Amino acid sequence: MWRIIRDTNRGAANSTVVFVGRNHGAGQPERIGTAIWRSLNMVAWLSLLIVFLPSLFSGVMALAAPSDSPAVREMGTTYLSIRAFEIPLVMFSAVVWGFLVGRGNSRAPMILAWITVLANVFLDWLLVLGNWGAPALGVAGAAYATVMANGINAILSALILWSTSSRREFNTGRAHLASWAELKGVLQVGLPMGVGDFIEIASFSVFFALLARLGTDILAANQIALQFLSISFTFGIAVSMATSSLVSQNLGAKQPEIAEKVTYRALGLAVAGMGLIGLTYLIAPAQLMGIFSQEQSVIDAGVFVMRLIAFYQVFDALGIVMAGALNGAGDTTFTMAARSIMAWGMFIPLVWLLIYRFDAGLAGAWAGALIYLGGLAFVYLWRFRTGRWKTIELA
Repeated sequence: MWRIIRDTNRGAANSTVVFVGRNHGAGQPERIGTAIWRSLNMVAWLSLLIVFLPSLFSGVMALAAPSDSPAVREMGTTYLSIRAFEIPLVMFSAVVWGFLVGRGNSRAPMILAWITVLANVFLDWLLVLGNWGAPALGVAGAAYATVMANGINAILSALILWSTSSRREFNTGRAHLASWAELKGVLQVGLPMGVGDFIEIASFSVFFALLARLGTDILAANQIALQFLSISFTFGIAVSMATSSLVSQNLGAKQPEIAEKVTYRALGLAVAGMGLIGLTYLIAPAQLMGIFSQEQSVIDAGVFVMRLIAFYQVFDALGIVMAGALNGAGDTTFTMAARSIMAWGMFIPLVWLLIYRFDAGLAGAWAGALIYLGGLAFVYLWRFRTGRWKTIELA
């Protein structure tokens, strides 16, 4: 459930990057404020969904929690219902994040992220355990802590967005009520990003559910391997976001050739960085697995997985960067369609066949993942090389 919300937030932020980058590259800073207010209008409308979330969460927990554990169902419903109030805060901060990154400022979002994490940790200590005379609220305290930490992020983001310099240079202080046509333009770029992310995450959730049936040792090994995989993936996402910003800026400046060169250079950086990280998975997989588990069966399964994921780092880097470039150009409907078709039309059916019809086990499952990621990367590369992204006009 929270993945859906997170991906909607990401779509809002990434769409802001695209619009801000275009105007920044075009040398029209005064139009950036209008683009920001369009996104804020979208946030306001989406925030109305909060009214329906408590009932939705209650129904989800009724289905997900064991029928003989009403306490678990009650705690889960309480936690999710409280967390619902952070949605407008997170989406607002995401828009400001797009405002900053779209202009090439990645330092401020990093600082805001660290402040939010540290505030969350401190507030958890305060409200979950009841330190310094605060009430010990348990699960509810953890939810309140996260909402409050995101509130701090939103306040700091607001100070940045409506600072004197931002209001003067980018016209962010002038409120703008977006028309339906303007909101539609924002949604046409942002919504496919969020939907595409959710679809891919959902497919990998099914992938790991299929792997879980192969045994608890294999499931544990995969979970450990994923912790290491997130390191290279995070690096790739950082390069991808920089690529989105630079592609958008250069298209705004009517310099698509430079946008193309930037993308290929970013691709080289991502392949080199993720490849070097993946090399450690290939050289010392047993030592890395041993950090988290001493069970030999888990380590053996993990070594096999680590060696496999080391090989698809190049394909993953290619797919992540090319998706960033296409999204930065506004070609988000294509990336969403490609992910949807390949994830559910090829990836999951192929993995199921390899595991349950051809008894290929763990090797077959990850071979299916490699085919999916490699295929998706080359589809993105083909789309990029057609050059259609260079002619996309934004509303």
